[in-house]
Amino acid sequence: MELGKIFLLFGLVSAFFGIYNMIRIVNYLSSKGVKINWFLLRLKWFTYMSKYRELTVEETGDVGQFHRDYIISVLCSLVFAIAGAILLNQ
Repeated sequence: MELGKIFLLFGLVSAFFGIYNMIRIVNYLSSKGVKINWFLLRLKWFTYMSKYRELTVEETGDVGQFHRDYIISVLCSLVFAIAGAILLNQ
């Protein structure tokens, strides 16, 4: 298997992990009584992330684990996708 395809596969796995963390954040907010608009979730996503960050900082004094994991997984998927695309074009 080509190295570029392996990087793209890692990028896809990282993206799915980001979606998993997105679901966990929304479930956490729902359990705290925040109304979630499922129809406009993609448009209001950054609002929900900010709300999650505010709630976790109030409760624990630190940003929640799902927020960190989401940011890391999105950045990793971006880096892997770019590296995979570059390696496939060589």
